[in-house]
Amino acid sequence: MSQEQTAPQPPPPSASPPSNITTTSADLPPPIITLPNCILRLIHPSDAPAIQRAADSPAVAKYMSYRFANPYTLEHAQQWVGFATAFKAPGTDILPSFAICDPATNTVLGGIGIKARDDVESNMYEVGYWIGEASWGKGIMTAALRAYVKWVFETFPAINRLEGVVFEGNEASGKVLKNAGFVYEGTRRKAAVKHGVVMDILVYGLLREECSLLN
Repeated sequence: MSQEQTAPQPPPPSASPPSNITTTSADLPPPIITLPNCILRLIHPSDAPAIQRAADSPAVAKYMSYRFANPYTLEHAQQWVGFATAFKAPGTDILPSFAICDPATNTVLGGIGIKARDDVESNMYEVGYWIGEASWGKGIMTAALRAYVKWVFETFPAINRLEGVVFEGNEASGKVLKNAGFVYEGTRRKAAVKHGVVMDILVYGLLREECSLLN
């Protein structure tokens, strides 16, 4: 869910990148978006340990789907890296899954990406994101989401709507969406069950013409 990322199912372990990759900061992908408190760039296989450290938290996983594992192991991180470095937006060669990184160290703090809809909803993407506990309350996620949705609208001219969905009780993520310009549109009542708890799902939307950063 949009807590922080609804993501398509990662590949099986056999598709995971090796864990013995060594790299330097100079080898990492260049920033696509540079902000005062974070940078957004493509994910690199060497990011897996940092992803694992940031994601391995019951608090981070609480409002995510089951696809976001808890505990979150290095193998889970490697599987996600394998997916994120291969998934392209439908009909393009564009990789839309980004790492949210510390601007000083280039270390991964979280992730952000889109999930494509199809058929009559092919003009819409669902946006998902997550960020480690150590980065909460610093405005990083809001800044990253605002910049990312601008990039999505500029990069994919056929997309006229983005959607974010949030589990009941996840006020922090709802605030992030609203601060990024998303509008609360309604509640899907009792639409989710996680660990036996029935929850509503709150739906937020952002239209191209509502994205203030495009104006």
